[in-house]
Amino acid sequence: MEFAPVLIFVGLLVFFAHLFVALFERTRIPDVLYLILIGVIIGPVLQVVTPADFGKVGHVFTTIALVVILFEGGLELSYEHLRASLRSTLVITIVSYCWAMILVAAVASQLMGLSLTLSLFVAAVIAAPAPAVLIPLIRQYPLGSSSKTALTLEAPLGEALGIVVALAVLESVRYESVQVGHIIGRLLSSFLFALLIGGVGGFVWSVLLHRVRQLRYAIFTTPAFLLVLFGLTELLGFSGPVTALTFGFALANAGAKEFPWLARKYNVTPLQHNDTERAFFGEIVFLIKTFFFVFLGLSATFVDVRTVAVALAITGGLLIARIVTVRVSLGRKTTTRRDALLMSVMVPKGTAAAVLAAIPLQMGLSDGELIRNVIYAVVVVSIVATACLLFLVEKTPLGKLFGMPFAGYRRDDSGDDRSVQSTV
Repeated sequence: MEFAPVLIFVGLLVFFAHLFVALFERTRIPDVLYLILIGVIIGPVLQVVTPADFGKVGHVFTTIALVVILFEGGLELSYEHLRASLRSTLVITIVSYCWAMILVAAVASQLMGLSLTLSLFVAAVIAAPAPAVLIPLIRQYPLGSSSKTALTLEAPLGEALGIVVALAVLESVRYESVQVGHIIGRLLSSFLFALLIGGVGGFVWSVLLHRVRQLRYAIFTTPAFLLVLFGLTELLGFSGPVTALTFGFALANAGAKEFPWLARKYNVTPLQHNDTERAFFGEIVFLIKTFFFVFLGLSATFVDVRTVAVALAITGGLLIARIVTVRVSLGRKTTTRRDALLMSVMVPKGTAAAVLAAIPLQMGLSDGELIRNVIYAVVVVSIVATACLLFLVEKTPLGKLFGMPFAGYRRDDSGDDRSVQSTV
């Protein structure tokens, strides 16, 4: 049978994914690191499979992975935690993006020899976080509720910010002028309309769950409706990731509120997902996450030593920017040392960066291939660096070095931060 080896590999990969989760509980080495390394081995190293073998299906799969992961992240957000963390979320999102953009632009200009505008494009792309990578990592670490909420919200908001700014910078390349008002207008419309679509969609769907659950095999209808909302938002030119997160949040919280007028007039009330539906979505996310990180690994592109060196330098700049951001954005009284330390080393880049990286080459710009290769390398290097640093700061004396900026932060009352070397 021609596809027998492929089926064996897929089956073994699922079993190994469960093993990697168990290893994380014992060693604190994130399972995403193992999955990426598997992808690197079967892709760039052995060249058993390449991203080109997947054609357009590869990009569709990564988009679906992003949508589903953000949706489940939204399901775990509560209105109370959102209200308490909204200010810190907005601060850390904007400050982190701006600091990272400044440092990356400087590195790109010096090491890549790019013009100011193209350096800003590279910085705008790389400064944005990767929710499809970040949210699974957040779920694995016992962060405080406010820290977890801030990171979960920062990921899609920062990614949407990066997409809009990067495309606006490219427009300035085309028209040889930077229109600040146009950029701000696109940012506001992208966020606000995405929030509206996701919020209204989540509320409406929570009301329709009464009828939907009467259908056979109805458990797949929620993901289907989610994909429709995401696609509609993207077609209208707004932020699909923000809509996916907002849809999950609205669906999780609408059922927790009482709407007497709705029950009195239409004899219906919003519903939340039951345990069966939550378990189902959890299984979907686990499978998609497993194949997503393997796909990221096999998509790695390391053209030459210079590309890798630039990627390492840029990742170093991202780490510096992140440490500074966490230090100035999060209060000492509201954030534990352990949370601040873990948040300061989370700098992964992902699908949005990989997609935007190819645009300059498609536009026929002379430095387009260099930009694409460097950004691809940064995606892989930043994910591997994040996974490794999360382990190192928890289990080795390196935590003391990274924990120095957070020496004045309070200890975790539960004692969880004693596992982090920096708090000793």
